[in-house]
Amino acid sequence: MLSMQCLDIAQDNEEQKTEMLKKFHHFQHLAELYQAYHFIHKCTEEPFNHYLPETLFNVSRFLLHSLTKETPLGISKVNTLFALAKQSKALGAYKLARHAYDKLQGLQIPARFQKSVELGSLTIRSKPFHDSEELVPLCYRCSTHNPLLNNLGNVCINCRQPFVFAAASYDVLHLVEFYLEDGITDEEAVALIDLEVPRLNKIGSEWQEQMSNGILPISYLGKACYSIIL
Repeated sequence: MLSMQCLDIAQDNEEQKTEMLKKFHHFQHLAELYQAYHFIHKCTEEPFNHYLPETLFNVSRFLLHSLTKETPLGISKVNTLFALAKQSKALGAYKLARHAYDKLQGLQIPARFQKSVELGSLTIRSKPFHDSEELVPLCYRCSTHNPLLNNLGNVCINCRQPFVFAAASYDVLHLVEFYLEDGITDEEAVALIDLEVPRLNKIGSEWQEQMSNGILPISYLGKACYSIIL
């Protein structure tokens, strides 16, 4: 709510636009962190919760990548690392779990977690030193497999494309930001996106074309690309 108020002020007041936009992004980032930490708080403070291990795993990774500079008030890095270590071990991300337990050793751990952390630190050493390939995130822009622990944060290590997460499960969504080339209007872009992919004809031809309003969709081996005829 506070971030949206800053955005409203930026739209109405040109003199404060730059300052208000900075505050908007700051408060929006804080809201995302607190929303994600709600999962971790439920997991560590309450005896029972309905969250899936995969969800808690994704949330804890999202938070850890977002807390590279400073930790906002009310968010516990110990709780985040504890949840990450526990869920990583359960899902087969043993390398990441070992890293989380090592990080916990250098922090002040609450007494109620002490025994569990010590036991986990010992038992994780008997596991393989690698992560399950099924958990490795994929960049849907450049198709690069990213490490579970990313020093760059929530972006692709290859193309720097920011990851977009689902609000419920924190899985990486199949969304890629792109910019239109000069000369292409929003209406033309929507028309291109809405075009159906042409199918191969019955005689087995590899190429198939169909002209429509100056826009030429071309299909090669079932894959569509678009060309605008000027």
